Amino acid sequence: MVNFLDWQIQYLLLLQEFRNQTGGIFDNFFIGTTWLGEIIVPFTFLAIVYWGINKKAGSFILLTFCIHLYFNVFLKMTACINRPWVLDSKICPIEKVMPMADGYSFPSGHTAGAISVWGSTAFLFWKNKLLRYLMILFVCLVAFSRNYVGVHTPQDVLVSIIIGIIVIFAVYKLQNWLEAKKHRDNLFYLISIILGIMLCIYLQIKCNYDMQTFDSAKDLVCPLDMKHSTYSKIAFYFGALTGWFLERKFVNFQVIKEYNLKKILLLLLGIILLFMTSGSLKELLGLVIEKRFAYSVSAAYFGLFITFLYPCFLKSQNNKL
Repeated sequence: MVNFLDWQIQYLLLLQEFRNQTGGIFDNFFIGTTWLGEIIVPFTFLAIVYWGINKKAGSFILLTFCIHLYFNVFLKMTACINRPWVLDSKICPIEKVMPMADGYSFPSGHTAGAISVWGSTAFLFWKNKLLRYLMILFVCLVAFSRNYVGVHTPQDVLVSIIIGIIVIFAVYKLQNWLEAKKHRDNLFYLISIILGIMLCIYLQIKCNYDMQTFDSAKDLVCPLDMKHSTYSKIAFYFGALTGWFLERKFVNFQVIKEYNLKKILLLLLGIILLFMTSGSLKELLGLVIEKRFAYSVSAAYFGLFITFLYPCFLKSQNNKL
């Protein structure tokens, strides 16, 4: 009898054969759709929603992303499931995507990002059929593309989607609970920080344990490298939630509903500054401290910029609109 893993491998081999038979004509398209789950596209969208369209909707997307990110990091480091080509040598991923497919496979981080951003947007604007179906299409394209290019099994993407759907409904309840009574955000932020610290402690213990049996000649993923790479994700989690909390307490900027040239330019300026300053910070810090620390500080700044630093600037500018 064919077990679940064998079925998944057969599915990936079928997609691989399709790529070969069609001469890779669809390869660039599905490599491109992967960007819908990368950092640049989802976070550009998130920032525009949060800063210029609907602050509450932006907060919803942000909280969904942060909570799903937490579970994604925990599951990756706990399950330690290798990539498809390690599980079966017959799997040959598209070479172009290999540099971005390091670390463990389960669950899919790209799919997690897609369901968090595009899935939560579909949920928020469910009555808008065009937007709803477009967002669902984005999620499906990212999930399928991860199988098509050969870097994830169906299990990896399906679990990310299931967790994402659960988190979306949980955040909907959470946001209503937060708005129902003043200062409940204090408790939520405190619990979030404690859970983040607990995750860091867990990763340290888990890594030390895994390193005892690590064999560089046989194991594809070094637990130590994986731990270091996950710290930038946790740093974003801390930075984004801290900025979200500080904004609620000390800024409370409001989105101006009217659209004019100045508002559009402010949004574009924010996007440019977001990526330019975080990238520059990472490079500058990399000259004086270890890369993993530089990446973590930059990731924390990235989250803080979206939720707190730029909203402070926007509030001062909105008063002049």
